[in-house]
Amino acid sequence: MVLSSYPTSSSKSKRNKLIFSDYDPILGVNLEPALWSVKYRPKTWSDFVGRESTINQLRFLAESSVFANMIFYGPSGTGKTAAAEVFSREILGESYNANFKILNIRDVWDIPVTKAKRSVQDLAKLERGQRSELEEYMSVVFREAKAARMARGRGGDPTRGELLSEAIRFYASTATVADEKVKILVLDEADALSSGMQQALRRTMELYSDTCRFILITPSLSGWSPAIISRCLTLNFSNPPDHIVQGFLDDIAKEEKVSIDEPALTAIARESQGDLRRAINLLQIASAASDTVTEDVVYEYSETPLITSVRSIVTLALDGQYPAARKEIRNLVAIDGYSPQEVCVEIERDLVKRPFSPPVLSKVLDRVAEIDYRLLQGKNAFVHLAALLASLRAIGADEL
Repeated sequence: MVLSSYPTSSSKSKRNKLIFSDYDPILGVNLEPALWSVKYRPKTWSDFVGRESTINQLRFLAESSVFANMIFYGPSGTGKTAAAEVFSREILGESYNANFKILNIRDVWDIPVTKAKRSVQDLAKLERGQRSELEEYMSVVFREAKAARMARGRGGDPTRGELLSEAIRFYASTATVADEKVKILVLDEADALSSGMQQALRRTMELYSDTCRFILITPSLSGWSPAIISRCLTLNFSNPPDHIVQGFLDDIAKEEKVSIDEPALTAIARESQGDLRRAINLLQIASAASDTVTEDVVYEYSETPLITSVRSIVTLALDGQYPAARKEIRNLVAIDGYSPQEVCVEIERDLVKRPFSPPVLSKVLDRVAEIDYRLLQGKNAFVHLAALLASLRAIGADEL
């Protein structure tokens, strides 16, 4: 371990705080400090906090070797993906590495076709850092999807939808390494599947039920096909209460030798809104900025670029500056790469902090809920977000 400097905010003292970072003797470079959200990611059942009922149910299923298709639903940072991995390790045992795979639906959808078209031989010639496991997998999937397309008498390259469907089907259809075990395929951010893709997924689940089980990870059950829900065990991962978050953060602070006062713990729990990943990241950022983490430090470093941009967008919309607000929200989605659902949730968080009267706030939140539903059902998410901005001025005018 060696020391490296970490630049702090200009509003604080002009010092640099020394923190530990890892040194790689092979590469001969200092690595970035490990993220605490990764370091304290649950690896065993006892590592989970605040979701005893759900975790105990999963543990019982693993001990009983009972495994149906499952849907884990709940907000971000509640341990859904980590729970899927721990459960899969318990079920698969020594065959975990051979019979487990996780696919992020948005990552698969967003991978450029030009990258997927590269052959496995071409990828093998690249350095490890120049290719990813997903790119190697999609190279095989591309050829399978193209062969299936040709078998149907169609030429040309497969579409993104065909690649996504084949990425799921291909893994589910291949044989397991251990005959006595089923394979497990985790589909993260599965809410990105369209209704048509959900129907294809349902058929895949039925065709390969003897060899593969699915764990679908999604924020909610809204927008999901009843046919898929009926074929899955649904488990809810709700946000833990603030006192659980505070106790968890206090344990991490003691482990990392961070000085933090009680109001700061309360502030982090309030700002993270039950998202443990965000809470841990905020604790790490605040501890790097000050020797003692206080409430003021937490509030200074809790604001992300998304929060700042959304506050500006909502203010512009309420002031009647619709073109400027529309341009900013387009930049968030098209240039900065935030998902429309993520932007919509942040708009809701900003609105509840504003001094609306209860009747007006009720109308505003009802409109946000309507747009959130349309984002799941509609084709053009930007149109719905723009409609939300247009309606904010009309609803909020009652307060002006």
